[in-house]
Amino acid sequence: MVNRKEYNPSFAVVYLDNQSLNFLESNFEISLLESFVKKLHKVFPKLNIHMNVSNSIEFQFNGTEVSKFFELYQSIPSEIEFIKQIGSKLPESIFKDPEWDEVCFLYFTGISPLLDPTLTEKIWNRHKNFFCQYSYSENLPPGLIPTVISREFLSSLPDTLTTDIHSFFLKNINQCDVDIFFQSPDLRQLRLDFRYNATRSKVLIKGLLAISEEIPYQNLQNILKENPILYRSSPSYLEWEIYKGCELSCVFCPREFIDKSNDGTAISLTSVSNITKQLEQGLTSPITISLSGNGEPLLHPEFPLIVKEILKLSSLEELIIETALYKNVDVLVSLIQELDQKHKEKLCIIANVSTLKEDTYKSLYGKNVLTKVLETIDSLSKILPQNSLYVQMIKMKEVEEEIDPYFTNFEKKGINVILQKYNRFAEKLPERRVSDLTPIHRDFCWHLTRDIYLNANGDVSICKQNQTKIIGNLETDGFESVWQSGLIFFQDSFNGNHDKIPAPCLNCDEWYTFNA
Repeated sequence: MVNRKEYNPSFAVVYLDNQSLNFLESNFEISLLESFVKKLHKVFPKLNIHMNVSNSIEFQFNGTEVSKFFELYQSIPSEIEFIKQIGSKLPESIFKDPEWDEVCFLYFTGISPLLDPTLTEKIWNRHKNFFCQYSYSENLPPGLIPTVISREFLSSLPDTLTTDIHSFFLKNINQCDVDIFFQSPDLRQLRLDFRYNATRSKVLIKGLLAISEEIPYQNLQNILKENPILYRSSPSYLEWEIYKGCELSCVFCPREFIDKSNDGTAISLTSVSNITKQLEQGLTSPITISLSGNGEPLLHPEFPLIVKEILKLSSLEELIIETALYKNVDVLVSLIQELDQKHKEKLCIIANVSTLKEDTYKSLYGKNVLTKVLETIDSLSKILPQNSLYVQMIKMKEVEEEIDPYFTNFEKKGINVILQKYNRFAEKLPERRVSDLTPIHRDFCWHLTRDIYLNANGDVSICKQNQTKIIGNLETDGFESVWQSGLIFFQDSFNGNHDKIPAPCLNCDEWYTFNA
C-alpha cells in the first residue's frame, strides 16, 4: 500500500513585487540569499527555487554558489501571471488519486534570510497530514515560514486578479481545504516583517543574524527587547507644527489646554532647510510628514516655500497637510497648481470638518465658516488625485448621528472619508468619546516606537500627549541625538514599565492608533 504522506513539495517559488525589486537593485546581498537557501535546504535538501528578478539582480546573482538551485524569470508583469506560469511546471501526481492531488509548492513573497526550519517543517507536516490545498499562518511574521499552495488551489485562480493571491484566497476561504498554522507567542502587534524588501527589514534582519544565525521563534521577542535599536531603527511618521496658532476654537483641540503665550510662532524657511538636511542624513527608512500640531499650517506666512522645501526630502513617502480650510485656501490652490506631477502625488490634504450642520459646526469650531470650507473641498477635489484628498470627521457624541449621512455625502462626490478617534489627551479634554478604546492590557506604545512630534521652534516632545516634556531640538541637537534620546522611553514601554515614562501612558487611550 502506498503511503500518501511520503512526498515533498515540487519546488519553492519566490515572488518579488515592484517594491522588493526596486529595493534589491541597490541592496542585493548574496549572503542573505545564501542564508535563506541554507535554511530551506535543512528541511528540503537541494529543493529548486523559481524567482523573478531584474537584469541588475540577475547580474549580481549569476555565478554564485546558490545560483545552481534557482530558475530566474524576467519581465513578469503581475503575481498572478507569474504563479500561473510556474504552475504549468508542476509535475504529475505520484498517487493519481481522482479525489485528491498532492502536488504543491512552497510560496514566499520575498527573500527570507530568517526562515525558521523548525516551523517550516511543522507547517509542511500539518499540510500533509490534513490533505490541505492551502496552508498558511495568520500570526507569524512574513518571512519566517512559507505558504504551501497546492495545484488544486492554483486551478481555482482566475486568469487576472485585481488583488494579490492571498487576498483572493481569504475572500474564498470557505471553498478550500485550509490549515491555519498558529505558533505561540502571537507577535502580530509588533508588525514584524522578515522579508528582505525594505531598509527597516534590512536593519532588523542583519541585526538578528549578527546575534545568531538561527533564533528560536519563542526567543525572538526577548531578543528584540534586549536590542531595542534593531526594532526602533528609524521613525516613520513626523508630526510637524510649522505654525503655532489658530483662529478657530475647536473643542477637540489640545489648544483648549496648552499655553498660548507663544502663539504666532512660525518656523523659518532656514530652519526647515536645516531640519530636512538633518533628516536627509539620518533617516534610514521612508517617512510620512504631517503638517499639523497645535496650529493651522495655512496661516504660515511662507507656507508654499515651506512645503516645497519639505518635498525635496528624498526619503519622503507622503506629505500630509491637515487643515481646517478656513483661510488662505487660495495659497493652497495656487501651490497645488504649481507642483509637478511627481510632487503632487506625494501630497495629501486632510480637511478637518466634523459636521455638515452649520449650528453644530459653530459649536464645535467656534466660528461658522462651514459653507466656505465645503466649497473649498469641492474645488480641491477637481485639482487633486482622488487618493490625495480626504475629509476627516472626529468621532464625538455631538456628531454620532451624522456619521452615515456624512459618509454618503462625500462618497457620492468621490471624496475619501477618515473617521478619526476623539483624543482626550489623557483626560485633559472633556469626555466626548462615542466608544472607549482604553486597552485592557497595555503593550508597548507605537507612537514612542515610530513617531516624532516636532514643535514650531524645533523642539521635539516625548509625544503629542505630553508636549511639555522636550527630549531635544531637531535643528540644534541633530536627528541622531534626538532619536536616540527617545530610545530609553521606548524600551521602558516595550518592557511594560509605563510608569517610568514622563508621559501620561497609564491614562492614554491612543494605544491602537497607528500613523505610518
